[in-house]
Amino acid sequence: MLRLLFPSFFFLLVLSATGQDMTQIEKFGKNPGHLRLFVHVPKNLPEGKVPLVVVLHGCNQDAHGMMRLSGWNKLADENGFIVAYPEQKGTNNTNRCFNWFYDKDTERDKGELGSIHQAMEFMIANYQIDTMRVNVSGVSAGAAMSVTVASLYPGELNAVASYSGGPYGATNIVSRVGSMLGWIDKKSWEWSRRVRLANPDFRGEYPKMIILHGTKDPVVDPKNANEIMEQWTGLHEIDRDSVTIQEHFQDNPKVKRSSWSDSKSEKIVYYEFDGMGHVLAVDVGDEKDQGGSDGLFSVDIGFHSTYWIAKEFGLIRP
Repeated sequence: MLRLLFPSFFFLLVLSATGQDMTQIEKFGKNPGHLRLFVHVPKNLPEGKVPLVVVLHGCNQDAHGMMRLSGWNKLADENGFIVAYPEQKGTNNTNRCFNWFYDKDTERDKGELGSIHQAMEFMIANYQIDTMRVNVSGVSAGAAMSVTVASLYPGELNAVASYSGGPYGATNIVSRVGSMLGWIDKKSWEWSRRVRLANPDFRGEYPKMIILHGTKDPVVDPKNANEIMEQWTGLHEIDRDSVTIQEHFQDNPKVKRSSWSDSKSEKIVYYEFDGMGHVLAVDVGDEKDQGGSDGLFSVDIGFHSTYWIAKEFGLIRP
């Protein structure tokens, strides 16, 4: 069974049993970015240490909305891992976007990035977490922040997923917004150099990157998917032209899967959704590879993107 440690310096507020089964962590470090944190712990976890997924919501969303939309908790219950949801406050950003475009919130150990990292550290210190299987997944602004986490804390992650996000290191707020709109185009070495300069002492292997993006996204230009690919093929020192492409992935004409590998394993994977906008791909249903829910921020294309992210993270049981 999962063992919880209860040090005297933090308190847990358990939400009422409404089927959400989420616990709010009131204290999880100094929390310099003033975020909230919610956690889902399945009731029947396996013995020993288990994986962790940190999920970052998009703008105009919150932890509970992201949970319902994505289906992460259902996958956690079925496959034996824990999910943590850092949540933005309206006092930080009126649209509840993670502030991926402000230096004060994206520098190592500072602001919102510092809070997200402290949430990871809290989970590892207080739950039986396998530190080799910590993953981060984000949507939109949460995706941009996920790439930032992976760039500045690469040795602490197994893999990261960016759904409708962008690369790390577009320098200032103007160029970061320009990047979101698809105005910034840099070479692989330029993007990867920005990550290395931000964390010059790191000499280890960078985490696996899973990229997901709709081809008709009007909010975050799909060119950003290519820029992330450029950045992470550079970090993994992989030739961007050595790509394996699967058209109509899982017999779905809307899904194209591309992957880049080194001599050991896949390091970058890109799911491209034909004709899709700035929404989450779901497949509403009760089968193992189905899930998520219809809503303002999702569309049912017969492809449960969260399931496939979890599979790329190595979390789905046979």
